[in-house]
Amino acid sequence: MSKLLHFLVDYKLQGERKPLTAYAIAVDALDRDDGFDTQIDSYPRVQIGRLRRMLDHFYLRENGEKRLSIPFHNYEIVLGPNEPIETTAHLLGNPRPDIEKPLGSPSGTAVASTKTADVKTGLASRFLSVVRDYIWVFIIVAMLAAIGVFFYSRQTAPTTETTISYPAIIVEGAENITRSSSRAKTQMTHSYLIGALKRFDQLRVVDEDIDGQNGAEYLLESSIYNASADRIQLRLVDNATREVIWSSPIEVGTIEALEADLDQAVVAIASPHGKIAQQELSKYRGDYSPGYPCLLQFHQFMRYRDKELLTPALQCMEVSAKQFPNDSYLMSMLVVAKNLSEQFGGPHDIDGISRDFALKAAKLDNDSASATFAVAQSAFFEGDCRRGVAWGGRAVRLNPLNSRIMGYLGLYMLACRMPEGEAYSTRALQMDPDADLVVAATLAMQKFRRGDAKAAQRLSSQYMDSAPGTTPGLEISYILSTAMLGDKDEARRTWRSLAERSGLSESAPPREVLSKWMSNPLLISELEADLVKAELY
Repeated sequence: MSKLLHFLVDYKLQGERKPLTAYAIAVDALDRDDGFDTQIDSYPRVQIGRLRRMLDHFYLRENGEKRLSIPFHNYEIVLGPNEPIETTAHLLGNPRPDIEKPLGSPSGTAVASTKTADVKTGLASRFLSVVRDYIWVFIIVAMLAAIGVFFYSRQTAPTTETTISYPAIIVEGAENITRSSSRAKTQMTHSYLIGALKRFDQLRVVDEDIDGQNGAEYLLESSIYNASADRIQLRLVDNATREVIWSSPIEVGTIEALEADLDQAVVAIASPHGKIAQQELSKYRGDYSPGYPCLLQFHQFMRYRDKELLTPALQCMEVSAKQFPNDSYLMSMLVVAKNLSEQFGGPHDIDGISRDFALKAAKLDNDSASATFAVAQSAFFEGDCRRGVAWGGRAVRLNPLNSRIMGYLGLYMLACRMPEGEAYSTRALQMDPDADLVVAATLAMQKFRRGDAKAAQRLSSQYMDSAPGTTPGLEISYILSTAMLGDKDEARRTWRSLAERSGLSESAPPREVLSKWMSNPLLISELEADLVKAELY
């Protein structure tokens, strides 16, 4: 919103005569691609509407003489008086009598000749006024009847939710700040946090003024250390128990440093394995009920790839798909679930096609980063790397703080032999140490393949130590990099441990051991060749 406001103001100050278009706003202000189609994508109009409402809300609080506004059906920003909204009657075209004045005084002859016409006009005006009054009465009665029917149907019809109710959070600003410079810093922090948190699909940001605190499970509170507001304390609080789940100080230095710290705070709070997700998982541990509990369990499987969690996770995802067919985030995650069910087969199969799930997710929420990335994933699964990268890039722009999207885009690009994917996976691990382990394993293998065995060993060891269970991908990258560094005994010891946990002996063929953990035959063949080359078998 800040970027869009800057763009509109700069455009106005440049004195451009050409009217702004939705396409120009999408491409120049909102970083959309040149191929953006305004006929099928309403994103710029929606964002202009959001900015218009935010400005209205802001100037309701700020009682200054002037204000910025965006007229309806227009993209131009204007500076004008900060006046109260006009009355409903005036907006409906019912002008006040005191402003209905004649444009001039007619001559005496003209007045005499128009008396009869004036009488007829007066009668006609009174008649039209009566008719208009009856029309308005009829409209109001009809509206009240419609409202009554609506609420009656809501009370009598069975309530069937078609979208999932995700945890809600209220972002509270610091209070009792007297200095204007300090107030500006805290207001900026408050707005930035709201905007960043709203990018995450598995979290709802609610307005305390509208919904009240009872409408949210979590509060994100902020307070300042001193009058200069050079340090802000953030606290994530359980709204029911008032337990402080997480807290962190934020240094208010340069704008860039402040935004970087706030980004890190948002990732810690709202990522798929962040503080809120972990708090919710403690409530639903082992719960595979359809909807949000199921999504939590599915995320846990994706993080650690524990095969014991796969069957119940896929089963509850299929039930959730039938119960919540209009939930965009669920549809986006079903793309991955369907791909897993096809890989492992058996009783895990999920009805439907990955591409259909992805397209439905994008249709339900065109501005969702997760839905956009679902389209990218379906393209990668079909082998269309070019289309996958294009949609994946758009998803990253929609939410550059989503480590899942960032990490998996890098993973898929590396699988497509695109070395640029390493930067995406590296960035995902830098901003979120709790990212899925498969991202770390893929990045470690990439480092190993380009000859940086030391970095591959260090990364593999770091995430192996933090994982609660078996991590075959990380262990294999650790084995290969350790062997390349010359410590064959340590590499063989780790391989023996992996083989035993697979239910096989140390002398079992590598393909047999790898097949216990992986389903991709090409990947298995590559790793088998690497193990033979390392002289571990």
